[in-house]
Amino acid sequence: MPMTTTHALVPIAVALAVSQRPVPWRLVAVAAFAAALPDVDWVAHHFFRVPDSSIYSHRGATHSLFVALAAGVVAACLHKRLNVGALTAGVVVAASMASHGILDMMTDTGRGVAYLWPLSSARLFADWRPLHGGSVHMAHLLPQTIARLRSELWQIILPMFAIALALRFGRPLLGRTARRSRS
Repeated sequence: MPMTTTHALVPIAVALAVSQRPVPWRLVAVAAFAAALPDVDWVAHHFFRVPDSSIYSHRGATHSLFVALAAGVVAACLHKRLNVGALTAGVVVAASMASHGILDMMTDTGRGVAYLWPLSSARLFADWRPLHGGSVHMAHLLPQTIARLRSELWQIILPMFAIALALRFGRPLLGRTARRSRS
């Protein structure tokens, strides 16, 4: 599964790619937090002994689209603190949190994601699963973390930011080309 820090980088890359104005730092911070937040279920699983079969175990309810939409509603209500409009706050936070479940569905190991909870408790995987996710054992935490970070750097982080930069700097070039062709 992608590391929590990798999930938090998704809204930052999207902000880099699509924003035409500076994005308020509070919105970016809350979106990054929301993208990482679904992994809080790992704490419940390991420290409160929530069984694997429970919808509240890892990749369960907190990874669902419903919870992402609920977080978006909360963000919309708090939009003034984020220095943006209600719709912008809601959509950005909901999309950021929803991206977590999508990335987890693209892994080749672990449990599926209860993305459609509460409508369905089915655990889903994407048809295309290019991301390798191994289990983490506390005795080997540092070597495994370094190996996973290296893997995610090449599989997710660098491609994601390369695409974001291409979109960011390619947009003005496309605009100039379109204006020239209309002339």
